[in-house]
Amino acid sequence: MSAYAVILAGGGGTRLWPASRRRRPKQFLGLARGGRSLLEATVARVAAFVPVERILVVTAASQVADVRKALPALPEANVVVEPVGRNTGPAIALVARELARRGAPDAVMAVLPSDHVVTDEAAFARTLGQAIAAAAHHLVAVGIPPTRPETGYGYLELGPRAEGDVREVRRFVEKPDAARAREYVASGRYLWNSGMFFFRADRLLEETRRHLPEVWQALETRYEDAPSISIDYGIMERARDIWAVPGEFGWSDIGSWADLALVHPADAEGHVRIGGPLVSVDAKDSVVVGERLVALVGVDNLVVVATEDAILIMPKERGQDVRRVVAQLEQKKLDAFL
Repeated sequence: MSAYAVILAGGGGTRLWPASRRRRPKQFLGLARGGRSLLEATVARVAAFVPVERILVVTAASQVADVRKALPALPEANVVVEPVGRNTGPAIALVARELARRGAPDAVMAVLPSDHVVTDEAAFARTLGQAIAAAAHHLVAVGIPPTRPETGYGYLELGPRAEGDVREVRRFVEKPDAARAREYVASGRYLWNSGMFFFRADRLLEETRRHLPEVWQALETRYEDAPSISIDYGIMERARDIWAVPGEFGWSDIGSWADLALVHPADAEGHVRIGGPLVSVDAKDSVVVGERLVALVGVDNLVVVATEDAILIMPKERGQDVRRVVAQLEQKKLDAFL
């Protein structure tokens, strides 16, 4: 039984505006250490234990050229193209069908987002090895032990059963409010849902046929007719026999600009700077992104993102409100900035 890494690289996203745009989503931004794009860093991590010929990248038709430019060593046939964006449920089923077509229906699929950051790659590899082994018999998620009552993540509630370090998942839990998030963390029974999933290709197709018949039909006829639904909602929350591998490897999904402070070293004044020069006068603990010179005077705990045509300034704790900026741009039909 072989394992394939399936990298999801077709999303758009709005949480890292103004650097992330429809034409250049988050996974293509040079936010990983060393200035690499998040996609490049993801594939490099995976290539340490999965041969490049078994790494598949699924992306939107409009992003194929960007994927191939970022990953010149990836075989051309290993870019699986979604004709239209239909979220992760149909996209992953599309890859599972492709593996079956290539004669590997029993292959384990390690499904990984392309826009996350990992700082402990050795621990990451060990965790994925455990998840791949467990996926020979189960549907598996990687869960992150929570370090704070985060309201921006979904959670996995663990059940009583265990197979070594692998734990039974009782249920998936949607993003909680602050009070409930504190309860989850205090209980010790919950993990953050990392969005990394593992299963055999034939098992995923079986679950698709059972829980997402419209997606199954679209795979057989016309992909454009598939509903837009995530793998979380469509399958993992409905299926039985879900297990989780807890993983502690310096993970972040970079869900807001402030998250860069979790994965990039700060300077002596607590600033994380990605891009050009920074001048700081009586200022501290800010995240500054962009190639322009930025000067901070008498301010703390800000996010400043400067691109050629837009500037974002906000307190770190308002990171989730970037979506509201994007919503206003859409309402005002300022499409040039989206």
